[in-house]
Amino acid sequence: MVSCPPRARFALFLGVFALVAGCGDVSQPAPEGAVAEAELDISGGYPDDKDTAVVGIYATNLGGICTGSLLAPNLVLTARHCVSEINNNQGTVECGVTKFSPPAAPSSYLVTTGPELSQDPSVYRATKEVVLLPAGDDFCGQDQAILILAENIPEAEAKPLVPRLDEPLVTGEKYSAIGFGATDGAGNGAGARRRRDDLTITCVTEECPQGAVKTTEWMGNAGVCQGDSGGPAIDLKNRVIGVTSRGGFNCSTPIYGYVKAWDQWIKDTAIKAAEMGGYPVPAWANGAPTNPDYTYTPGDACNEPSDCASGRCVNDGKEQYCTRLCNEKAPCPEGWYCDADSNGQGVCFKDEGSSGAGWGGEETPGPELSNESSCSVNADPTKPVPWRGGVFALALVALGLRRRTR
Repeated sequence: MVSCPPRARFALFLGVFALVAGCGDVSQPAPEGAVAEAELDISGGYPDDKDTAVVGIYATNLGGICTGSLLAPNLVLTARHCVSEINNNQGTVECGVTKFSPPAAPSSYLVTTGPELSQDPSVYRATKEVVLLPAGDDFCGQDQAILILAENIPEAEAKPLVPRLDEPLVTGEKYSAIGFGATDGAGNGAGARRRRDDLTITCVTEECPQGAVKTTEWMGNAGVCQGDSGGPAIDLKNRVIGVTSRGGFNCSTPIYGYVKAWDQWIKDTAIKAAEMGGYPVPAWANGAPTNPDYTYTPGDACNEPSDCASGRCVNDGKEQYCTRLCNEKAPCPEGWYCDADSNGQGVCFKDEGSSGAGWGGEETPGPELSNESSCSVNADPTKPVPWRGGVFALALVALGLRRRTR
């Protein structure tokens, strides 16, 4: 067994040896126990100062950095291994064997919306509570956790992301990866937010290599690196679809926690966080569609669909205006009602007498979104390797962030 070089111990993204490059394509595994060295940043990504809801996390108990997704003013979704040690001191993750230790005190986890993990303590928010999955401490398949912050982050600073909890993923879908990870295996470049677009979902849940990817996970086609752990995979509608868990040799074949698999846990925690933060519960936590096509404000005059932000322009026989999708869980505003357009889709129409409370003023459900996927994968799974820590983190420790509270 090859020993773990010191530089590989200083990052938070968890490495797994190459599993598959795509559906039905089996890659050769690295030697058992070998360390996957990361040579790319969020693999071909670019600096990102716009996605402020993708936050940097400094874990003082682990001495390292991670990434998370702000889903509500005081709620951050991240990876469980960003808040807990694992029980394997040999530096590997073996599904069914490797487990998490309990997390440290909530005050150990500090969060920033900045594009870089600054050494200025004033830019960090403290955590008030750590919420774990109600499914035990096994590493594989349960690598998600939520931080409830001690204070709300204003929307002007970071507009929360929406988790895609109501639509299944489909093999072949495109997504983006965002994180504060390193640009090489030595940990260089860690601490700055980067984004990579045009990535592809390789397989979802049962389609993936059995034993290496659990039914609450899915796999992508290209890598994320040290420090990207806990960061989001974002779909083409800017919704969170995954939480970075572990990845392959040279930052390949990343494995993500599947947010839809834990939808009720995320919703329940969001409701709890809203009560603690004193703000309205996010609509998605109460079952509203997460597709942004249901959230536009109708009413602007239009001549064609391209005139509307929603891409939908309707004529009700009296006038022509922009509209949006609707159903029983996403009713129209007051003064509007939901009915089928010429394409059979539920959209909002003006009606001064309507309360805007449902689908066509009745309890009939509107159109539902559904996707199907299929993919056959064979694999020769091998043991993942965790990388923890970060040289960048040492500077934060020196500033005494361990002792900081808000």
